[in-house]
Amino acid sequence: MKRNLIHLTLVLFSISAYSQTFSESYYDLFRKSWEKEPTKEMIDQVDPKMDSLYRATTGKGFWEMQAEGLKKTTTNNINNYKKVFDLKNLDIDKIDYLIIIEESIRGTNFPPDFSRKGFVVIGSDMFTYYYNPENGNSLKLTSDFFDESNPNYKSRQVVTDIAKSNKVEQFSILAKKEMEIEIGEPKIEYEIVVFDKKMGDKPLKIIYLHDFITELKD
Repeated sequence: MKRNLIHLTLVLFSISAYSQTFSESYYDLFRKSWEKEPTKEMIDQVDPKMDSLYRATTGKGFWEMQAEGLKKTTTNNINNYKKVFDLKNLDIDKIDYLIIIEESIRGTNFPPDFSRKGFVVIGSDMFTYYYNPENGNSLKLTSDFFDESNPNYKSRQVVTDIAKSNKVEQFSILAKKEMEIEIGEPKIEYEIVVFDKKMGDKPLKIIYLHDFITELKD
């Protein structure tokens, strides 16, 4: 009996070791991007005068500042997701499975539009939102995401139908097809964040799709 209890304890410990929250998983996914030491090739790409200027003005070299920026962006993204879920009185770190789709504008629009329109799936529940990272007071729930008059309606329908049907592998299939074709520069990007605690040590993945997914064949 004691041996069985010890074995059960070890199994539970093993499970809990990989049972990360959304925030922890998101942070860990990007951590390597700023903890990785710059290679000699990367260092050689930076003008020594520019690197010296960075050190003189910030106390850190060019690549150190890039790493710091990536870390700050990751933390800001996590905080933004938390605020989105707060709108629905939900704690994102207490949810075991979710899909977040954020639509943003690509290209060289002037003035630039940094706004993001989001769609969230949690089980059978869904909601949409809007925010602009340039405006801290812009975050709000929306009801016009599926307005048929919107020029992005068809591409929104493609990505959200996949999310609602829970066939997340289709995102990766479409992403692969995108890489195999040449249609031109995308105008719209969809960042798809899938979190599934059941996936063990890799519970979170991010896929990027674009507006021309409407031209891809099944």
